[in-house]
Amino acid sequence: MENDINGEYDFKKDLVKGELGENEIIEYMQNLGFQFINRRNDNKYDFSMGYNGKIYTYEIKTDIFPRDTGNIAIEVESRGKPSGVSVTHADYFVTYFKHLGEIWNIKTKNLLELIDNEGDDFRFIENAGDPGSNTKLYLIKKKDYKSHFRVHTIGKV
Repeated sequence: MENDINGEYDFKKDLVKGELGENEIIEYMQNLGFQFINRRNDNKYDFSMGYNGKIYTYEIKTDIFPRDTGNIAIEVESRGKPSGVSVTHADYFVTYFKHLGEIWNIKTKNLLELIDNEGDDFRFIENAGDPGSNTKLYLIKKKDYKSHFRVHTIGKV
């Protein structure tokens, strides 16, 4: 939401940046020996990859904010309907901090359990995202919950 700080949020531009982030994650995983299987254009998951005979699905969120806020934003509702982690069927939920060159991933079921068990400790935000979306999300402090995630470094962009 790079432009959001200026009050000029542009969903279409951020969607393109998100797709570019997905491509970078796919390339990174292929370099680790994963095989690209497919991409979806719905809320079930973003893409699937194969590794050692198994297929895994991934939900990717690309954080394009130009500086580190110290948080991971986890969307749970938008426009009055469940969204983000609340609806994905992905095996893994991944946040790509593009400007930091960091990938934070967690099993989706573990993230949902973390929200259920620790959600009162997270900052809950309403009215985030594009105007009128009334997007709701949790901000998870990375330093406090890093042990719940696998963090990979792919180099700063």
